[in-house]
Amino acid sequence: MNSLKTLVAAVAVSAAFAGAAQAGELDYPAADTSASTLTRAQVVADLKLARAEGLVATTEQGDVYAARSTATQVTRAQVRQELSSARAAGLESTGELDYPPVAG
Repeated sequence: MNSLKTLVAAVAVSAAFAGAAQAGELDYPAADTSASTLTRAQVVADLKLARAEGLVATTEQGDVYAARSTATQVTRAQVRQELSSARAAGLESTGELDYPPVAG
């Protein structure tokens, strides 16, 4: 009789934990609440325009991503000077282990 009580208690406890484990998955995947203000035709037209202007690139697998092209106002000599100053101050980081850079 004692082992029956232990078995029933173990089943009850495991059922309680099984229910708790399932509770986190009730809202997965999250409902999409975004609303578009553009039509499909407008989006396609914008994409064609961006491609024509060279603002969109594709990967080898055909995935589309926005190409970044920013013009710099700094000359190569200025960049080298900033790097030399950072090295002299001990602020040049050489890897993930050096983040955040610390002087000294």
